[in-house]
Amino acid sequence: MIPLKPFATDGCSGGMSWFWRNILKRSLPWEGACVAHDKQYWQGGTKHMRKEADVSLMQEVKRSGHPYCAMLMFAAVRIFGSPWLPFAWRWGFGYKYGRGYKKVKE
Repeated sequence: MIPLKPFATDGCSGGMSWFWRNILKRSLPWEGACVAHDKQYWQGGTKHMRKEADVSLMQEVKRSGHPYCAMLMFAAVRIFGSPWLPFAWRWGFGYKYGRGYKKVKE
């Protein structure tokens, strides 16, 4: 098995965590959900696992009292989180680009 790169996260991507900390001067209510989501994306897996991770993120953001942010974030991760896009935040980013959707090996 090819080893995973060390895990790294920026909290909530797109400058969201930075904006809340530096402009609003408060912590992002759902940042923990973003970090958990990043861990799932880092590890990768099947298409079904990705959808579960994205739905879970949406539900956590919605529970924090921000339903519109939840919907926008869900749309963003579904569109821009594909393993086939060469972004640092893609599904399976812990592996070399091109891995796609594969089961996680223990």
